[in-house]
Amino acid sequence: MTDPISPNVHLDGSSPGIEPFAASTAQRLGSAEPAQARATVDALTAPQLQGLRAEVEAMPVAEREGLANELAGTLDAPRLRKLETAFGRDAIAAAVERRSGPEVREAYAEGAGNEGADSEGVGNGLAEAADGLIGRLKDWLGLDAGTRGETEEISATVVNPDTGEVNDARWTVDDEGRPIHAEGTLRTVFSGIERSDEETEAQRTAADRGVDGDQGGHVFGHRFVTDQGLKNLFPQNGNFNMGAYKTLENEWAAWVDQGMEVRIDIDLTPREADRPDRVRISYDVIDPADGDRVYDQRVTFENRAGQSYDRVETGQMDDLIEAAS
Repeated sequence: MTDPISPNVHLDGSSPGIEPFAASTAQRLGSAEPAQARATVDALTAPQLQGLRAEVEAMPVAEREGLANELAGTLDAPRLRKLETAFGRDAIAAAVERRSGPEVREAYAEGAGNEGADSEGVGNGLAEAADGLIGRLKDWLGLDAGTRGETEEISATVVNPDTGEVNDARWTVDDEGRPIHAEGTLRTVFSGIERSDEETEAQRTAADRGVDGDQGGHVFGHRFVTDQGLKNLFPQNGNFNMGAYKTLENEWAAWVDQGMEVRIDIDLTPREADRPDRVRISYDVIDPADGDRVYDQRVTFENRAGQSYDRVETGQMDDLIEAAS
């Protein structure tokens, strides 16, 4: 099942005295031109930030991270620090590291440790808000102190030897090496590259963690990141792997063939399980010529047979690229 990405999130009720943050404004933040995004953040009052915080809590993880990433690529350090109240300090810091330019990253890092004695109340409020949000997110994901294990982030940069173009990927794996989250930027598609014996063995190992009919399915297809082993594999229903998921990957490859970048966030749930039941994916298609977003999408699959995906056809891509320019 698919539906376009939208930062338009429904509030499940605000505390008395908290001014709601209009969903239409949240939506504009995700797609605004830089000047408009800056003006919107500047205008946010403390009650509105608390309302935005409630919206962020209600977002799916991938959508929440996607919006934070988008803002980190648009805003300067002071405005990003202001948004810590809504997203949490850790989430904004991670987005800055992923998407901000070097000057913003440096300014953000410097400002994080220099909030000043005269702003102690504001700093404490931001920290408390961030800590509270992080705690609620961990509860929502079922990561209480008694069950939460260590995680590790593993990055890879894969260069196409024919074109010199680079795909970037990063996986978050649990303490048994099972992928629970991944994000990547696709700029090229590899062709004619055979899977190594080690990769084939890793696929069998991943499949063995599942149930009858499962295959060792790639988080990011082999044609995008080549041999990455178990961090890029999970037990995936064979029909789903060869059907809907492959159709989605074909769409990503077609966008890349059109000269676009595809920026992807993937969540596998539940965490700390041998076999995920659900795969939640969000992605943005970016025109590298001007940085404009051409298309965005969100899709959630169940890890079972019978899943479907209605992909964007090549002719539609041409129209979307032209409309965004």
